[in-house]
Amino acid sequence: MQRAASPRTISLALVALLLTGALFCVATFAVATAWHGSWHGWNWGMGSGHMQRMMGGGTNSSGAAVTAGGRAERVAISGFAFRPGNLRVPAGASVTWANSDDAPHSAKAKDGSWDTGILNKGDAKALTFDLPGDYLYYCAVHPDMVARLEVR
Repeated sequence: MQRAASPRTISLALVALLLTGALFCVATFAVATAWHGSWHGWNWGMGSGHMQRMMGGGTNSSGAAVTAGGRAERVAISGFAFRPGNLRVPAGASVTWANSDDAPHSAKAKDGSWDTGILNKGDAKALTFDLPGDYLYYCAVHPDMVARLEVR
């Protein structure tokens, strides 16, 4: 004859079952929210707010309207974006990138031909562009921050 399980054994088994189910749900939720399909793939559920920008996000403004500039232009780095995001300057122009964000930023050509280096809040760096060309550039710290410079 088989003896019935004690109430204590049943209670422990139920607690173990509930904890296992809860851990499974948490793990499933973490994996489901981690993958959001961006350029970087996994972002572990950081969302689209300030924390995501701090950890590598930003604005791709390379598709913005082209701003026609002169021989001395300034690109503001603010709100995790380059402003203007699409700038056209004449050959020989000097472009200054100025960071007003609390986070460090840079402006680096995707083809590697130029780089401002890291700019902390309040820092600025001017580069002169003597030869015509089209430059897609990004922030090395926040690679989702992308813009375009056209030199004509």
